[in-house]
Amino acid sequence: MDINQEFTKVDDVSQDLLDVFLEPYKENCKYLQKAQIQYPPTNHSLDKTKSHNQGLWFIKANFFIPESCYITDTGHFNSVEFNICYNQLFYILIAYLVDNNLLEVMKDWDLEIYKRRQLSDILIVHFSSTFKKPINSKSFQGTLSINKASARSELIMLKTSCAFYDNNGGLSQGDVTIAILNRQSEQILNGDRESVVA
Repeated sequence: MDINQEFTKVDDVSQDLLDVFLEPYKENCKYLQKAQIQYPPTNHSLDKTKSHNQGLWFIKANFFIPESCYITDTGHFNSVEFNICYNQLFYILIAYLVDNNLLEVMKDWDLEIYKRRQLSDILIVHFSSTFKKPINSKSFQGTLSINKASARSELIMLKTSCAFYDNNGGLSQGDVTIAILNRQSEQILNGDRESVVA
């Protein structure tokens, strides 16, 4: 993904949203410190004419890993930490999009539904990562973009890309496909609300 892409609008993610959706993590595993949602120049939630290099939605965040939560300090950002940081970026991006009703395929979700299903119904179906140059885990940034969103029956599919980098040229990148279980019975909070239609 292009970590130098220009954006027309940047919006800080509130601390309240961070607190709620990073709550499942133990304190020493809350690596994401603050985040911003970035709006690309022509942002249409499901514009199929976009090239595969331009995402639909972007999040950028600052990370700090004081010490490894599972192994003696390796001195650099590793594959397990990549996965944890990706998850935190993804959870916060989806929380923001749901809260602001910006993602068409999740238009019938709200934060209550999302919080209840955050861990149980969001699944990684494809994950690949590359490590170009070691990253300083004490201070680095990460970005994630949703590149394609689709829904059918009771399944939402999101294709995403991510990158982590530091000020010394450290770089790691990845591509991740996410499946979200979308049971329609969970969507109806009021009798007059419509279910997601595939």
